[in-house]
Amino acid sequence: MKKITLTIMASVATMTALQSVAVADTSWKGKVQTFNKGTHPKLAPTKLHYNFSWNGAVQAGQITFEFNKKDKRYPKYDVTQAFGRSTGLAYATFPYNFSFTSFTRTSSSKPALFMADEKDKREKVTTKNRFTSKGVTHSSDTFKFSNKKTEKKRHTFAFANSHDPLSAVQYIRRQPLKTGDKLKLALHPMASPMYSEITVLGREKHMGRACIKLDVKLNKIDLSTMKLKPYSKLKKATLWISDDADRIMVELRSKVFIGDIRMTLQSQKKL
Repeated sequence: MKKITLTIMASVATMTALQSVAVADTSWKGKVQTFNKGTHPKLAPTKLHYNFSWNGAVQAGQITFEFNKKDKRYPKYDVTQAFGRSTGLAYATFPYNFSFTSFTRTSSSKPALFMADEKDKREKVTTKNRFTSKGVTHSSDTFKFSNKKTEKKRHTFAFANSHDPLSAVQYIRRQPLKTGDKLKLALHPMASPMYSEITVLGREKHMGRACIKLDVKLNKIDLSTMKLKPYSKLKKATLWISDDADRIMVELRSKVFIGDIRMTLQSQKKL
């Protein structure tokens, strides 16, 4: 469930279908768009709950998002959280729970800090990514239950205009998203930087709502060479977001290494 959830989070971050970008050099750096706040209104503080399933039938997990919360301790920031766990047969086979927190600057909507806590039956991982005008500073500690040892990872992704997975969702939804539009972003969702190319496929009805349909190509970025590498865990995905003022995710259908995984909206309410 952990690999599935992290793969889905990468999809959420790019809000789209997922394939590999056929680029073997570093030309992607010249394609990444300069950060802008976009023309669509920022999402009001909102809570969204989703269920994971296999083939839309077998329950696999759940995830909750709380967007743009205000916290008196951080007056200059909007705070967004995502938390969830495996459930049902997935939990019996692979118990997993996680919590992600993103801090974005209220004045610019740029990401400042992303933190993650994850736990399964083998290990516990804490991640902290700091976003600056020079790039992303990554640190993570992985505690192995088997030998009681901690593995530490530290690196710097020296590329500006990068996004965390939760700030990326908000950045994309604020763009015009006209049919045929393409967005090209640098992401640093967890331990590995990524490059995404997002295409707006069009508008259609989905699950009874007017929706925008999005597609993306996604690759990992090699830190040593800054070249793109294939991202093979997710074969294909399709995402629908509501075509309204909120522009929230309605459903994500993903073809991953174990089959068809779906994340479907269950409830929405203002915070």
